[in-house]
Amino acid sequence: MHSYNPLVDKYARQAAHYDRRWNRPIGDVTLQVTLEAVPWEQLSSFLDVGCGTGLLEEAIRPRLGPLRSVIGLDISLAMLRQARHKLNGNPHVRWTNGQAENLPFGEASFDAVVCTNSFHYYRQPLNVLQEFHRVVRPNGWLVLADWCNDFLACKVSQWALQLVHRTGLHRYALERCYKMAECEDLLRRAGFRIESGRRVRIHWGWGVMVYRARPEARP
Repeated sequence: MHSYNPLVDKYARQAAHYDRRWNRPIGDVTLQVTLEAVPWEQLSSFLDVGCGTGLLEEAIRPRLGPLRSVIGLDISLAMLRQARHKLNGNPHVRWTNGQAENLPFGEASFDAVVCTNSFHYYRQPLNVLQEFHRVVRPNGWLVLADWCNDFLACKVSQWALQLVHRTGLHRYALERCYKMAECEDLLRRAGFRIESGRRVRIHWGWGVMVYRARPEARP
């Protein structure tokens, strides 16, 4: 977890005001397209990787009771504390501190894995997707939504952040914002069959992509 320490520090500072500062409109749209992609009626359990302050769990609060198991995982304890407080200790959700590259769960543990607006931070994206494949059930789903580098503003933003990162002034720039073709290649290499994928324009040339995929049979 050492390599993510600057990111953990960043969100420790931002956690208390994260929802107010960062989640409109990009975060709102990303959350909405994620909610639309998840086959909720077919789930009894799911893992929310990079859950942050629990925005997804808050949005589906009425659904939490019937679900057998809901776990939100994040690398930031400060963000998890905000999530727990926001949902008032809801007994239907468990919060876990952990890293996406090494999920602390057994094989085939969940009907679905959901990853919203955090994939661009992961330094080992193929390893992360392989972990998603490992913990999702053979007939389950992965829903992945993230910034899309097919949009001009995303390209410019990534270039600017990486330039500043190389100067040493900004230690926690995003690792990689992907084009849809790149993301699809990673999903297939990790063993997923893509059911649907679309890009959604938000504003000023900025947009997101969302995928729903199912695991191919394990060897």
